[in-house]
Amino acid sequence: MSIVDSVVVFCEQHHLLPESGVLIVAVSGGADSLCLLHLLYSLCGPGKRYPNLRLHVAHLNHHLREPVSSQDAEAVGRLARSWGLPVTIGESEVALLAQHEHFSLEEAARVARYRFLRDVASGSRIAIGHHQDDQVETLLLHWTRGGGIASMAGLQPHQQDIIRPLLPLTRADTLAYCAHYGLTPIEDASNLDLRYQRNRIRHELLPLLEGLNPGFRLTLLRTSKVMQTDLDWIETQIDACWPDVVVREDGESLLISRMALLSLSLSLQRHLWRRASALLCAGQSPLELRHYTLIEQALVRATGEAIKLDLPQRLRFERQRDEVVLHIMDEDRYKANIDVVRDEVLLPIPGEVMLPGTSWLVRAELVPKDIEARVVQALCAGDMARMWHDLALTRYSVYIDRTGIEAPLYVRTRRAGDRIRPLGMVHTKKVQDIFVDRHISRQEREQLPLFFSGEQCIWLGGVCIDDRVRLTGTTRYLLHLSMHRREAFSGEEEGLYADKEIL
Repeated sequence: MSIVDSVVVFCEQHHLLPESGVLIVAVSGGADSLCLLHLLYSLCGPGKRYPNLRLHVAHLNHHLREPVSSQDAEAVGRLARSWGLPVTIGESEVALLAQHEHFSLEEAARVARYRFLRDVASGSRIAIGHHQDDQVETLLLHWTRGGGIASMAGLQPHQQDIIRPLLPLTRADTLAYCAHYGLTPIEDASNLDLRYQRNRIRHELLPLLEGLNPGFRLTLLRTSKVMQTDLDWIETQIDACWPDVVVREDGESLLISRMALLSLSLSLQRHLWRRASALLCAGQSPLELRHYTLIEQALVRATGEAIKLDLPQRLRFERQRDEVVLHIMDEDRYKANIDVVRDEVLLPIPGEVMLPGTSWLVRAELVPKDIEARVVQALCAGDMARMWHDLALTRYSVYIDRTGIEAPLYVRTRRAGDRIRPLGMVHTKKVQDIFVDRHISRQEREQLPLFFSGEQCIWLGGVCIDDRVRLTGTTRYLLHLSMHRREAFSGEEEGLYADKEIL
């Protein structure tokens, strides 16, 4: 079967091409996208297999390799116009986007590219030149990071408005196709740069794995198909429950019924969040396992107060009683939110999180078993000197009795009426009065984090712990709480903590 026939069969099997209208074709100028464009050009238009389907070329200049990037954009524009195809050339300062939104260059380029393509498409389908080799690299990328069934199913033939007609082909196929039709691909030198993780997988990890198993690529692709079968069934379940759970949706927000959501299994809840966040974030969910956990904790917490979580890519989760909203903050609001928001955040045990609107990163850590055992032994013996030999107590680092602590903790800045029972006291005291007594400046009062277990403040950060969580002779389990200046963690994303698991 020829390359063209393979692609036609694949497209019709998966219903990739619309019967009529405009199809946006993403063209970087490399062999894959040139093959995609030429192949679709031979199939779409008057007198061809798909006569009512018109092509529109889209290319984004990332400005990462100037002046080469601009030369590539000009070359793509000339090619499209020579074939009589409309073309849109966009520009993005990807390096600035990566810095502003705390992305790697790879992730920033992907985000910028899909934002641009969707702006051009305005609801039309978008054809991308991903092939089998991209599928293998993507699966390995997900594997090295950790993930669930959706990540191990890999790239989908049809994912929302994105279609991938070349998935039955290999990189060698696209190169052979270009050579056959006299197409000259643009060579991107960054594809050899081993600073990028995908390149290291392509040039280092894959050859190693193929040395162990020459059929490794096919094995991985077969595994992804098995995963895809299970994922297809899950997606049908999401289709069935979506109308009951998602009360309202538009381009930038979804209103979700908390009770309908909680009636689902945990697996379906997470897959529903994955789909919901993907709808708002250029077709790919940015949520990782830690984010699902935070959302789940926020959903079941018994509270009459609003709960807000800042998630990647300007996503925000908001819960007010049984009403839940997932939405994208506009850029101006997002920037303002970083500086002024005072909402509480959930702090897993163990875990760390930036406290929005402050200069503090806060942590909750379990104490290593050997140290914990020595401390418990010293506490039982009443040997305080030996205990503090193992625990480095500072103003910004404290140890408390973990017994009875509810996970997760909640951290926020002060509110009117907050109280704590300072160490050594038998009654609670207003936080405001403690600040005055300790001569804490007004500016610092607005920044210091308060750590809560349930409704009880257990640490007024940098000032005092609650007497009810102090270490005693009956303590058996310890928890380490600490706070760190934001400047030391400038690479962390606001409202998140640093591990890299994904669903």
